Amino acid sequence: MAKLPLLTRNDLDVEGQEIYDKLIGPRDGLSGMYRTLLNHPELARHVGELGTYLRYQSELAGDIRELGILATARALGAAFVWEKHLAPAERAGLPNSVIAQVLEGDIASASMKRLYLYTWQVAEDVVHHRSIARHTQDCLVDEIGIQGFLDLVMSCGMYRMISTIVFSFEVPLPEAGEPPF
Repeated sequence: MAKLPLLTRNDLDVEGQEIYDKLIGPRDGLSGMYRTLLNHPELARHVGELGTYLRYQSELAGDIRELGILATARALGAAFVWEKHLAPAERAGLPNSVIAQVLEGDIASASMKRLYLYTWQVAEDVVHHRSIARHTQDCLVDEIGIQGFLDLVMSCGMYRMISTIVFSFEVPLPEAGEPPF
């Protein structure tokens, strides 16, 4: 199986260390995904800039952003992403009942407010490369605006991409113990 070194700041040259420092900026630390990407510092910089925008600067409310990320993680079976975003989702005010339903993974039987259901549906559509239904788009645009809607779609896509790195290089889970799914 493919695996790349999980680099630390000390493993990098001066330019790589500058990129590392910029990446760590708003984050609690650099996870195995970014430490894997740092094998190509310039690529890590670009991914990090998009991630910084989507997580910390976009138009999207925290609960909606984190729901989109968790739903993307669940649809992909990406335990790493789920574990990295469970605490941010709780801090953003996403109800535990919503998190539990997404963990179950059955959108058809979910019972939550419409905005959350449509957010979850967008994540499912992004993961499965499906066109988003016009009704879903219209409802979300009414609730969060066009820019918020685009930020949501891109957030789901970003975490789909991050999952690709995690799966391709067997990045270890951030927490010890059993994966959530």
